[in-house]
Amino acid sequence: MNGQKVLQHYNNNEWTTSGKIKKAEAGIKPGIYNIYLSKPADTANQVYEGILLLTDKEAGVVYQQMGKAFVTHKLDLFKTPLPVGKNVSIQYDDNQLILSKIEGIRKNRSRRV
Repeated sequence: MNGQKVLQHYNNNEWTTSGKIKKAEAGIKPGIYNIYLSKPADTANQVYEGILLLTDKEAGVVYQQMGKAFVTHKLDLFKTPLPVGKNVSIQYDDNQLILSKIEGIRKNRSRRV
């Protein structure tokens, strides 16, 4: 996709492009993401860790990838700007959302003498 992101919907047996073609955020690997398979997040004391892929303001949801699965979170529960393309932890505590960034794992090499 040449560093671009395209959002498409499947309607009436054909794929249609919705929205504009935009530059993909840093941190999102090139590829096809089947976010139509996403499931709504369970807001009863759950923790979701993964990359934020997309903010869909029209639908009012945020898509997060966790491994090979996708989850949607309600956009109105977020109080801070969303770090799309970053690895985050989203925790629900009695229907309250707590967002925190997860720092990347640093690989340190050591040699034995």
